[in-house]
Amino acid sequence: MTINIFLKKERVFLLSSFLVLLVSLVGCQKEPNLNFGSTYVGDNGSANIVRVDTTTVLMSTVYTDSTNTVGTGYLMVGNINDPYFGNVNTRAFFQVTPPSPLPKVTVYDGYDSIGMILIFKKNNPYYGDTTYYQTFNINQVDTLYQLPSYVRNYSSKSQFPIDPTPLGSTSVQILPSVPFSSQFAGDSIRIRMDDGLGRQLYNMVFNNSDTLTQPAAWLQWFHGLCLSSPTVPAGIPGNLFGFRDSAIMRIYYHQPGATTTPAYIDFNITNRTSTQFNNIVVNRQGSPMQNLVTPGVSPQIPPLTPSTTAGFKNAGYLYSLLGLDVKLTFPYLNNIALRPDYIGLLRAELTVNPVPGSWTTTWRVPPQVEVSYTDLNNLVDAPIPGPTGIQYGNLVLQYQTPTQATYTYDITPFIKTQIIATGVTSPQNGVILSLPTPTASTGNNSASTANPYFLRAVLADQSYPVNQRTYLSVYYIGLYPHQ
Repeated sequence: MTINIFLKKERVFLLSSFLVLLVSLVGCQKEPNLNFGSTYVGDNGSANIVRVDTTTVLMSTVYTDSTNTVGTGYLMVGNINDPYFGNVNTRAFFQVTPPSPLPKVTVYDGYDSIGMILIFKKNNPYYGDTTYYQTFNINQVDTLYQLPSYVRNYSSKSQFPIDPTPLGSTSVQILPSVPFSSQFAGDSIRIRMDDGLGRQLYNMVFNNSDTLTQPAAWLQWFHGLCLSSPTVPAGIPGNLFGFRDSAIMRIYYHQPGATTTPAYIDFNITNRTSTQFNNIVVNRQGSPMQNLVTPGVSPQIPPLTPSTTAGFKNAGYLYSLLGLDVKLTFPYLNNIALRPDYIGLLRAELTVNPVPGSWTTTWRVPPQVEVSYTDLNNLVDAPIPGPTGIQYGNLVLQYQTPTQATYTYDITPFIKTQIIATGVTSPQNGVILSLPTPTASTGNNSASTANPYFLRAVLADQSYPVNQRTYLSVYYIGLYPHQ
């Protein structure tokens, strides 16, 4: 659709502003022979503002083979059956360390139990159906906890073999917005662990074992732990939870006296920013994502899956946890600059809409989606600045009218360059939509329940009805009324 917005007559003061604008648009202008008098006339020799919103926008999903899940601040644990992304299972790997110095345990003291304490406060991130009872298992890592020689960091694909017999397990319902759990244990979830391990560790503390006092010896003997959830049955949404990485393995014992005094020994998570990571496993079978293009070799440019791919439902898929971003390109943008009336670009606004029905109060969309430059390498480059800095889309959710839930971006800086680009690879330049990276210390960006690792979006391409599709609006100055 092309819309002409004509400048009114007798607005002489507009002439100076218009001339300044023409000078500032050197990179995107033609060189008309203009002769302005003291009166501005809106006839065929006059300038007007033209809006074009029929530019072709190609949408693709960019898949990065693995994502950084080290030092997120959370143990990401759970299992969901997402109708768009498939079955997603998350596990947390971590190491614990004995206290230093070891407490003094006497022959009169007595062992009681051992357990894992998971901290879940009101502002922790979560995703899925939180009314569902989730099972959590603790297993011991069954090999030396270290990176292969050719790998620098742990990622979402990293994992270790674990002892198949759990050290402990519990099934619990968590209502994070209250917060409340069916264990009635305040802000924590407690998993009773194997007493065989507990008694062994208790005796080692009593004997002041070198294995406990020497960190290297401890990690050689007790490699680490894995917190996981089993796959939920088909038809059940399931849930993902973000437990704080301040989880504790605790030995409970008692000290005799006039009255028995309870005591405990804590084994806290160690090296949380370097060795605590979250492993992500996805089964896409039966979901729109089963036709996702995956890398053939590694390393490789992240591959694209066009929104028109069979089964992809004419959409782009955005999910940081799974390494998915959305790329938009504008292959015929140059045609606007070739119009006979085109003088220079004023503004370019991108409007992106989540697919109606793809998001609910259970499957929440991210309140912030960042727009950045990208090129033929399909990587997230520098953010495209807006009037106030980095742009996050200004999303306003309308659950009653889902077609009005849109992200909008001012991408004038990109369009200003791209509209006159003629290089062979220019059509592969575009913008990429991604979720903001949470800080390593907190795992959050703004609201903790909006942690980008726990939110996803399904974005409509140009095939959808006008009020539901993604589109680009280009505003430019025309020398005469556009026909």
